Amino acid sequence: MKQAIGVDIGGGSIRVSLFDESGNELKSNQSKTPDHLDNDSFLKTLTETIRPLLKDNIGIGVGSPGPLNSETGILLTSANMVGIENVPIKQTLEKEFLLPVFYENDANCAALGEAYFGSYKGCESQLILTLGTGVGGGFVKHGVLYTGYLGNGIEIGHTTSVIGGALCGCGARGCVESYFSTRGFLNRYFESTNTKLPHAESFFELVRKEDQVAKEILHFGTLALAHAVRGAIHLLNPEAVVFVGGITNSFDLFGEQLEKEIRSNIFPILNERLKLGKGRNLSGTLGAASLVFANKKV
Repeated sequence: MKQAIGVDIGGGSIRVSLFDESGNELKSNQSKTPDHLDNDSFLKTLTETIRPLLKDNIGIGVGSPGPLNSETGILLTSANMVGIENVPIKQTLEKEFLLPVFYENDANCAALGEAYFGSYKGCESQLILTLGTGVGGGFVKHGVLYTGYLGNGIEIGHTTSVIGGALCGCGARGCVESYFSTRGFLNRYFESTNTKLPHAESFFELVRKEDQVAKEILHFGTLALAHAVRGAIHLLNPEAVVFVGGITNSFDLFGEQLEKEIRSNIFPILNERLKLGKGRNLSGTLGAASLVFANKKV
């Protein structure tokens, strides 16, 4: 049975797992990224985290936040890993391990992993949205990932929901991410109450406790997300729309409204085949390993 390595690069750690072609995790390893980063220290940590899992695999898939260049395999910059710039991930790993290396934005990896191993894996096409600190997106058709130019396509989180609206981290105003994401919820709550919440869980706990401000913020954010998804459905006409990411742990608080708003505003004929729901929230490492299986046509 074929095996592949998946690497999930996050702001504080590097996670690596070995999977078989059925998506079963066989081994794993994890390292904390160095406190004082530069390209050399980062690449050393990356290679040493991968090395123990090398035996008997057909390739290495790597996922990380962008911006990146998936064609050259370079991590351009990272807001969460200050000190690294233009990191030659693909070149370094291929030279070190003599294996093919595939590198994509982590949202694209999540999309491909869901398409291959998730709840809607039998569908002809899937639009996958990652709901977390921000809003990421990926589109897979017939098992092939659409990445856009240099791997930075399907940035649905940075489509406009409110013209002239709240300032987004990207520098524009009114992005859907400013209204439906961990960052968006916490910023909107602070604007309304002057209260800083520590994380998304605390925001959703307020919703459960019937906090009126939190409920209104979630309601508006859900409408903003629904209409961003509506636009994407009309552009791509996917068979399935799948929601993954940490925020979906609270799907019971917004999922019904989200689906109702989407379905009532798309062309009625599209509802005849559209599947919509929460995904399996597969690990980032499995999403990255899916890059190998997809390119090797497993």
